Amino acid sequence: MKKLVWLAALVVLFYGHSRWMLSESRVLPWIEKHEQAVFEQKEGVCNHFTWDTKVSVRANHAKGEWQLDGDKAYMCDYIRAANATVRLLKPQIHTDTELVSLQRSGFPWMSAEVKVQQTTRFELPGRPTLTETGETTYVLRRTVKGMQIAEMTTRSEGNFPR
Repeated sequence: MKKLVWLAALVVLFYGHSRWMLSESRVLPWIEKHEQAVFEQKEGVCNHFTWDTKVSVRANHAKGEWQLDGDKAYMCDYIRAANATVRLLKPQIHTDTELVSLQRSGFPWMSAEVKVQQTTRFELPGRPTLTETGETTYVLRRTVKGMQIAEMTTRSEGNFPR
């Protein structure tokens, strides 16, 4: 009987931990920290992606649609290349993120589909502010140490000039 009580306690603890790890109060700050780490090219940002990550980005701007489709290696290469430009221009970057939905899945809540709306402003001295607004859907996987991005789909529009 004692073993059953311990087993039940472990199951309840595991489910409780899963629910807490993939809760709104944990997921949104994690996404915001991830986005900030990407812009600042912090060490280990590529560890935020699973080995089998799938990424799809579509951004509409004055010059047309910009696309990025790939895996973890492609995304990490893109982050490094894009951040070289960010380091050179040194813009002030402000991102507002709003949670649209969160749906846990996988037995027992090992992943979650999270939809966020984001508005990012790039302010360059002596230049007009560039604004991009879009929606991103993340599939986050729970790990022993936290979360990782298994899938990321972004659709956005920006006012970037020609």
